[in-house]
Amino acid sequence: MHGKIMLFGEYSLICGSMGLVVPFKSVSASWDWIKLNENNADSRKSNAHLFRFLEFLNQKPTFQKVLQLEQFQQDLEKGLYLKSSITQGYGIGSSGALVAALFKRYSQNENSHTIIELRAIFSEMESYFHGSSSGIDPISCYLGETVLIDENGDISCIENPIPGDESSIKAYLIDTKMPRETAHLMRYFDEQLHQYRFFKKMQDQLIPAVNSAIQQFSNDETDAFFQSLKTISDFELTYLEPMVPLVLREFWQAGLSTENYFMKLCGAGGGGYILVFAREDSALDEIGNHFEMINLSE
Repeated sequence: MHGKIMLFGEYSLICGSMGLVVPFKSVSASWDWIKLNENNADSRKSNAHLFRFLEFLNQKPTFQKVLQLEQFQQDLEKGLYLKSSITQGYGIGSSGALVAALFKRYSQNENSHTIIELRAIFSEMESYFHGSSSGIDPISCYLGETVLIDENGDISCIENPIPGDESSIKAYLIDTKMPRETAHLMRYFDEQLHQYRFFKKMQDQLIPAVNSAIQQFSNDETDAFFQSLKTISDFELTYLEPMVPLVLREFWQAGLSTENYFMKLCGAGGGGYILVFAREDSALDEIGNHFEMINLSE
């Protein structure tokens, strides 16, 4: 299972916006077995984590009907673990890949579910890690495709819209070197949603900008895209400040002020990777002097 990147729709997808998730094939996860007399802390930590996940799944009648949980337990007792290069707490699909891998290996009838049913199953499974989940990340990991959620909530697989080097839209990941815990950020977001002023701003500002950005990005409408992106970046810095890593806030604000580039959250934020878009690679030179960056156009 490969990782994923949610380009657009973090948080707003829960409130009914469109969403766009692309595969991140530089990282992956696969099943393996703890070898006899092996002294590998990571494999044993993964195995123990999976036992705790099994306890969660066993408490839900839905999963007892959908998954072969007894077989899963037997395999864990034999030393099964998930070998992964997907860094946890980075917003690139560590939990989504785990959910997708587990479903693929232990589904009682893997091919009998519609994509809508898969989303519901994956959402409930991934809620173990984050408290709540849209279910989209595991779908992208499971299918290995770019997943689009449209205005009506319909899900489809589309061609990856990330442009190549020749495009006037440059997309990068910034590595903050700061893993984060998603659950407490989700709780903060849920608390904000109960405040009418924040909810109204989401509906009036963020969701329309996210929907427009997805369509403009997919159609390479550069000028309009950067205007929508500016709205998203400004909203996240203003209303989702705890999700914006402290080490990037000065750069984040500089992008908004100069309009040379715009940053946005990648997943829950708070650390891990942050997305940045620019018209020219040279606009990101100063950021590159302080942080490792990954060019998504390559």
